[in-house]
Amino acid sequence: MGRLVGAYATSHTAMIIRKFQPDNDVHAAVHEAFDQVRAEVDRLAPDVLVVIGSEHLNSFGYDSFPQICVGIGETATGWGDGGVASAELPLAGAFAAQLLADGVAAGFDLAFSANPKIDHAFMAPLTLIRPEMDIPVVPVFQNASTEPLPPLWRCAQLGELLRDVIGRRPAVERVVVLGTGGLSHWVGTPEMGQINVDFDEAFLEDVQAGDLDSILAMKTADVLAEAGNGAPEIRNWVTAMAAATAGESRAASESGQGPGQAAGRTSRTPRGVVLAYRSVPDWATGIALARLFPEQEP
Repeated sequence: MGRLVGAYATSHTAMIIRKFQPDNDVHAAVHEAFDQVRAEVDRLAPDVLVVIGSEHLNSFGYDSFPQICVGIGETATGWGDGGVASAELPLAGAFAAQLLADGVAAGFDLAFSANPKIDHAFMAPLTLIRPEMDIPVVPVFQNASTEPLPPLWRCAQLGELLRDVIGRRPAVERVVVLGTGGLSHWVGTPEMGQINVDFDEAFLEDVQAGDLDSILAMKTADVLAEAGNGAPEIRNWVTAMAAATAGESRAASESGQGPGQAAGRTSRTPRGVVLAYRSVPDWATGIALARLFPEQEP
């Protein structure tokens, strides 16, 4: 069986790169945390990076907008949007194909995109964490912007699916999962630039406690109202947290049990480690990075 050797979650705004000022202590602290993740991923030496990001109407339009889409094929190319340089990176085609097939068999109506183009949701974190772009990637697009949004319990089920697929991969394959997005931020509204520190800190407390049930109990409408139209990107954190869990299916949901969920579960997610949190008005976002697995620094 394959092995999950690491799981992380990070914010992904392109302003982390485009508006970075090295002499700004807050900016520097965020980049130091990205440097730490970069060093840890290097030590973990994964064969595959599964990156769960959001779509910003670059790769898909309203004529065809998937809830969850797996990037398959041989290569992906960055859009070069938001001030993040474009690059071509290899795809982990065999893993992506198995994720797609196993997901459909498990009842996920997954879309796929062959040799996709990917925007800053993927490219900004990868530029900072693996600028060499030499580790094969499985990009997983998850809708976090266009209603109706997938419920949080479904995002957790996607993480469980990832964990199951990893377990069925060849024994030599080492996998790191990275969820990207959030935290509180408003995009293209009069509130843009505001940050809800209370929301961010409460969310990160749940991440640190490994309390995914508490996060799954959140209502999408409340997240939007309290933390902005960019905050639903915490879905990608949820998926990465669930992937780091070796337990039973989850019961909590936004509106009752989801398809295939058990009445309860017997384990909790590992405790997360918040590597950095900063409220960065310059970047219009509450910026956070967390190690979800392993608990100890690799």
